[in-house]
Amino acid sequence: MAKKLKAGDEIRGYRITKVFGPGMMAISYGAQAPSGQKVFFKQYKSPAPTVVWYRAFVAYQKELQDRVRTWKAANMAVRQLDAFEEIWGGRSYFSVYEFVENGADLQGMLDAERDIHLRTKVAPTSDPTIWARHVTWAKVFMAGMAALHESKIVHADLKPANAYLIQDSTIASGYQLKLIDMDFSLLADHRAPWHGHQGYIGTDNYRSPEHLSRGAVPGLASDVFTCGLMLYELLAGQHPYWSDDQSDYARLVMAYGAKPPALVGLMPAPASNAEVSAALHQCLSPNPAARPSAAELRAILSGRGPRPVVAPRPAAPAAAPAPARAGAGPAREPIVADAIELAGPDGRVLRIGIRTEFGKALARQFGPDAEFWDERQCVIERDGARRWLVSPVPGTTNETLCNGETVTAQRSLRQGDVLAVGRQAKGVAKLPLTVRGR
Repeated sequence: MAKKLKAGDEIRGYRITKVFGPGMMAISYGAQAPSGQKVFFKQYKSPAPTVVWYRAFVAYQKELQDRVRTWKAANMAVRQLDAFEEIWGGRSYFSVYEFVENGADLQGMLDAERDIHLRTKVAPTSDPTIWARHVTWAKVFMAGMAALHESKIVHADLKPANAYLIQDSTIASGYQLKLIDMDFSLLADHRAPWHGHQGYIGTDNYRSPEHLSRGAVPGLASDVFTCGLMLYELLAGQHPYWSDDQSDYARLVMAYGAKPPALVGLMPAPASNAEVSAALHQCLSPNPAARPSAAELRAILSGRGPRPVVAPRPAAPAAAPAPARAGAGPAREPIVADAIELAGPDGRVLRIGIRTEFGKALARQFGPDAEFWDERQCVIERDGARRWLVSPVPGTTNETLCNGETVTAQRSLRQGDVLAVGRQAKGVAKLPLTVRGR
C-alpha cells in the first residue's frame, strides 16, 4: 500500500521540503528538483496504477501537457516538468509542476481586500482603484481562458483559487496569469479515460450545469459558466448562487435564478456596462449553446465583441400559440441562420447555436409550465445548409407541438413558429415559445 511522503524524503532525485496536504485526488508537496529548482510535487491517490484506466490517463496527461507547452496557453497555464511511476510503500503515480510564486491566487487577493474592508470599514467596491484592478484581473483572466480554449483544453475545475496572478510591470496589463490545478483538465476533442469510472472534478459553488447533470460531460462552455460566476464576483461584488447547501446551489443553477448584474463601477470605454452585464448573465444559461465563448467574452470586456442581448425582449405582438400555417409568405420561409432564439411568454429569450436536446431543464427559465415538458422533449438542430430543424423525442408524456400541431417527424422551423407541449386533439398547448432566426 502506498504511503504518504514527509519533509526530508527523497524520491527519484526530488527532495520533499513541505507537505501542503491531501486533496481529493492527490497529496501535494513542495520539493527541490535534482537541479536545485523549486517544484510543486503531487502523489496521486487516483488514479492508482492498478485501475483499468491508469495507462490511458498517463497518455492523456502527456497530450494535455504537450498542448499546454506548445499551444497558445503556454504562458497562461502551469507546466508539467516530469511524471513517473515509483514504489513508495506501494506503486504510485507522481507528477512534478513548475512552482508558481511571487504572486497570489485570485481567491487570496479577494480575501485580502475583504480583510482591509473589515479593518477600515470602506467597501472594496467603492474604491475606484480596486474597481480598476478588478477590471484588469477580469480581462487578464479571460485572455488566459481564451488561450486555453483555443488549445482545445477544458480546465473543468475553475475557481478563484485556481487563477494565480503575478504582478509584472513589463507588460501592459501589469499581471501575468497562471491557471493551476489542471491535472484533471479535459481535452475538448478526446473523451477522458476516467469517463464512466469516476465523476468529473469540480468545486462546490463553482460547478456548471454539466457537472451537475448525470451523464453530461463538461466542455468549453462549462468553463464559461464558471467564468461567469467569477466575473460576477469581480465586477458585481457578489456570487449569484453561493450556498452552503449544494442542492440549493444546483436548484438555482438549473433554474437560471441569476439576474443580469449591476456592475459596481463603470467599464472603461469602449466597453459598455449594459453589454458586459448581459454577457455575464448569458454565461450562466443552463443551455451551453446559449453561452458566449471565452474569446467572445474577452472581447466584450474590452468593448470589441459581438453585442449580446442587453435585456429580455418582449415576444413579437403577432406571436400566438397557433399562428398562421407555414408557407403564407416570404416571412414564413425556413429559418437559415447561425442561431435561433426561443422567446417565452414573459419576454425571456434563449439563444441556441448548436444541436440542443431541449426539455424541462432548459424550459424552466420560462416558467412553471416547464413541468409539462419531459427531460428530453425534442431536438433542435441546424443542418449543413444552416436550416433549423426540430425533431420529436419518442415516448414523451406530452406531444411536441409546432403551431398547435403534433410534431411526428423532423421538420423545418420558420420565423414565428411556436413550439409547445400538450395535446393537439384537445387544443392544449403549454409554455409556448416563439422561434426567431438570428
